This record gives sequence, structure tokens and C-alpha cells, in this order.
Amino acid sequence: NDYVQSNYNGISGSGARTVECWVKTTANCVPTAGGLQNVLVDWGTFVTAGRFTLNILWNNAIRIETGGDGLSGTTPINDGMWHHVAAVYDPFGGNNKFRLYVDGSLETQGNISVGINSGTATKVRIGRRVDGVNYFDGSIDEVRIWNVAKTSSQIAALMDNEICFDATGLQFYYTFNQGTAAGNNVGESTVYDQANAYDGNLIGFSYVGGSSNWVDGAPVTGSSFQSIP
Repeated sequence: NDYVQSNYNGISGSGARTVECWVKTTANCVPTAGGLQNVLVDWGTFVTAGRFTLNILWNNAIRIETGGDGLSGTTPINDGMWHHVAAVYDPFGGNNKFRLYVDGSLETQGNISVGINSGTATKVRIGRRVDGVNYFDGSIDEVRIWNVAKTSSQIAALMDNEICFDATGLQFYYTFNQGTAAGNNVGESTVYDQANAYDGNLIGFSYVGGSSNWVDGAPVTGSSFQSIP
């Protein structure tokens, strides 16, 4: 039941956006095989076209949903290894306004039948859907939200690196470089936004041991490799 609740509204309406993060999981996310959708990053209003939900679902692959429809990848990422995933919405993308990337490569692209009109009822949430269900069972790191539609080359260029400069369009950035990996982190319940002042609260964590805690993070370049599960 662990998740992170931020103070950021997210990109609203039909504005361009890119959401990216590193994830590691072995969860079964396929409902027809006894699994459950695992939500990575979500925000908005729980109505048709009103949310922006990056998750893992069919075939244990990434999926982007706006409420009422979605676009799914095909590559399973629940192998217990770290993977970089990204979802892009480009309002000027024609027949391919939505794009999904895995480990820097284009996974799939297309449109969603209901379109997009992201609401603001729930601010950006990591690890749980806006209606309070479908938690993420795994570890997550380096969550970034941009107000621009990043290209494949731009995503690949930065995915292995922490961003230590004023990056154009970067609205929200959680490095999760806090705590002692798998140690006693009671009191480390706030995660700090490196782009703006949209800090978040860790909810439901035990802060002790190798799960429900700050743990070793993704293989990104930087002075610290901490994350949260």
C-alpha cells in the first residue's frame, strides 16, 4: 500500500508532455492471468480522457491510459531488472500523438480514441492510481515530467544520467537520492523535487529493511543511486 503523493498538478488539458522513470518489478500485471495493473505515475480526474496514467498491464508491458482507452506496448518488463520507460504525448503528432519507449527505444505509437483532457482533481501520484487502487509492486527511481514532447534521441541521451542543470521544460523531478539503502529511514518521509518546489510525501512506508523503504536505485550516472520501492 505504499505510494508517493506530490504537490504538482501535472500537465493539464491537452498540453504536450513527457513522463519517464526507471522501474524494477517481478509483478504479474495481467488481469486475465491473475495479475493486477501496476500504476507507475498518474494524475488528473477519474473521468473519460481526464487522467494520464503510465502503468504496466497487458503482457506485463507498459501502457498509457487517459481514462476510457489506452495504448499498450508489447515487451514484458517484469523480469526483475531495471528498465527505463517513457510516455510522450505530442498534440501535433498526427496519427501518432502518443508514443511509448522502453530502455530508450520506441516501443509503440498511435492515438487513443477518447483523446486527452487531463484534469486536476488529483495531483501527481507515484505508485497508485488516482482512484486509490492498483499500487505498484516494485522499485521506482528518477521520475521526471516535462511539458514538452521529447524525441527518441532526447530521451535516450538523458535516461542514464541524473540531471544537474536547468533543463528546458523539466517541470517535476524526483531523484529519490535520500536515506540509507535498506536501512533505518524513519523520518525520511519527504521526497524533494529537484526541478521546482513540488515536494511529495511517502505514504504507507515502513522505512526499515529491504522493502517498503529507500533501497538501491537505478543504474544512472551520479553521486548517489538511491530510490524507493
